[in-house]
Amino acid sequence: MSLSERERIMVTICGISVVVFLFLYFLLLPLLDSRSRLSLKVEQQAVQIKEMKVWQAEHRSLSAQNQSLQAVLNTRSSGFSLFSFLEMHAARSKVKDHIVYMKPSELKGSETLSQSQVEMKLQAIDLKRLVSFLEQVESPENLVAIKRLSIQRNSKEAGTLDVVMQIVSIDEMYDVDN
Repeated sequence: MSLSERERIMVTICGISVVVFLFLYFLLLPLLDSRSRLSLKVEQQAVQIKEMKVWQAEHRSLSAQNQSLQAVLNTRSSGFSLFSFLEMHAARSKVKDHIVYMKPSELKGSETLSQSQVEMKLQAIDLKRLVSFLEQVESPENLVAIKRLSIQRNSKEAGTLDVVMQIVSIDEMYDVDN
């Protein structure tokens, strides 16, 4: 079987086309596809590394905060009690006679922190004494803060207020290793 020159060129072109097609389909396209998958994985891992760095910075910040809380707790007197702290400052600011009730309670802050809370109601107190008391009670050096404060006018005595507040304090830190 003899082919003419034109038919041989056509068969050669078809053969080359098939070889080029097979080369592209089986070698070049999978190579390009694996390269794109690889660069996608690299991008995903770069994002994960950035997230890990953010978590690491947050962990360092929380560790430093934990150490500073422990330092404050170490400087505070060993027998510190939120209830007695509030009684002492109520006497100093002359609001002790206006106390209707003080309800202590224990709160679980987290795995490592314990908090105590006192709900306190003051009745028929003037603004000057209230402000003096609040200034004394809000004590970052003793880790004492006012969590909630509700103030209303006293309906019986003009110029006085009724106040209900929740005051919290960090009491102790537990060692996580124990």
